[in-house]
Amino acid sequence: MIENKDTDLWNRFRQGEEQALYTLYEQYYHLLLFLGLKICARSETVKDCIQQVFLYLWEKKEGLDEVSNVRSYLITSFKRRLLLHLQQEKKNNGLLSVWMDAENGDSIPSVEQLLVQQQQSKEAIGRIQEAISLLSPRQKELINLRFYEGRSYDEITDLTGLTHRTVYNHLYEALKSLKQSLEQDLKSGKLHLRTLLLLLPL
Repeated sequence: MIENKDTDLWNRFRQGEEQALYTLYEQYYHLLLFLGLKICARSETVKDCIQQVFLYLWEKKEGLDEVSNVRSYLITSFKRRLLLHLQQEKKNNGLLSVWMDAENGDSIPSVEQLLVQQQQSKEAIGRIQEAISLLSPRQKELINLRFYEGRSYDEITDLTGLTHRTVYNHLYEALKSLKQSLEQDLKSGKLHLRTLLLLLPL
């Protein structure tokens, strides 16, 4: 019922009804804020990213497609924008650090060094995708519901027909499998399990 209402609001805002988008904003603001604060403790940054998502949607409304699950779409769009913002912030801080080191006599990384770092990041993403591909379809579904859509265990049991115990066991085994597959990366600090679950689509 809620999804049908959301879909109706989505289609109305795509047709130019500003109030429809504002209703979605009011409806999901606190959920997005809650999810965002689990990733970043700075509330102002989280709030800015929420507003940016809805401003972007309004600007691009005419080119947007129909969405079957508005809740999932908004959560995923918001998390990606927030994480991209944090990545850019980290990158900018890193560049500032490089120039500060250079001022102190340290050498600036060469193009070759930067390319190696970029390649290492690509390889890490490849390993994550490979690890996720080894999960069962059910495990992927439950990880998507729990970590991407922010569904509670009660909601997941209602959507899947599984018991709480079964949901918990599947998620436990899925996370255990990912940790085992990525053990070396996680130990070295190159990867963080919560971040990879938020970043990668299933």
